[in-house]
Amino acid sequence: MSLSQLYQGCEALWRDTKYAVMARNYAHVRELSASLRQARGDEQALRAWLYRLKCVEQEPMTLPALRNTAYHLLGYWKDRLPPEERRRLAQRALDDPAGVIAELGDRVRRDGLVYLATSYVFRDEPWNEAVFRYQGSVYRMTVDAQEALAAGDPSKVFIRIQSLGDEPGRAT
Repeated sequence: MSLSQLYQGCEALWRDTKYAVMARNYAHVRELSASLRQARGDEQALRAWLYRLKCVEQEPMTLPALRNTAYHLLGYWKDRLPPEERRRLAQRALDDPAGVIAELGDRVRRDGLVYLATSYVFRDEPWNEAVFRYQGSVYRMTVDAQEALAAGDPSKVFIRIQSLGDEPGRAT
């Protein structure tokens, strides 16, 4: 795996986890976004970024963070939903943000919003993989951080990048 390929994989994983991170704490979004940009070109820093992402995954979601996430996601439907439907969802986000996020996930699957289609905020799965396009081919990056988390050692993050060939429409 090349360093630029690893960075592309991390960018794809960030695309897929950003809203799930937001559902835990918005400060982590700013932190991880900045640290990913700074890690470009440095394998050790990219491993540390993946380790930090996996640490954040272990944190619980909070009601205020879920509300914030629901409101952010509603922004994608600003021009797609009638005003009364947006208001209904925004009001519901006060008491049931997880329900709003689930409903928006159903809409993503139905309406085919490509950017959000692979978001972990809509999936109850570990943040272990991302599919991405690199130099005309499609790849899957798989991350296993169990040993790294147990040891408290980012260098033990296991990363595998596998070619899926040229599968149009498979990666964004």
